[in-house]
Amino acid sequence: MQQSVLLRELQKEIRRHDLSTFVEDPPSVAQGGKGVIVPGCPCCKETIRHNRTVLDHLTNDVSTHGHKQVVGRFVTR
Repeated sequence: MQQSVLLRELQKEIRRHDLSTFVEDPPSVAQGGKGVIVPGCPCCKETIRHNRTVLDHLTNDVSTHGHKQVVGRFVTR
């Protein structure tokens, strides 16, 4: 596997994750449910309240999990 291809795939995985908001326990209150809008990563549904936590999430969770996913895709080809 070429390093450039691996790097490109890892970068795609990291870009999917960001600091935004998502509805926890859907549907939202606006839709008649009990869901609450919380700050965090909508891709993993992980609550993130501080900028530093975003970096921790990207370095610990996303890069580790993303590396396993990307390598797994290339190994099975």
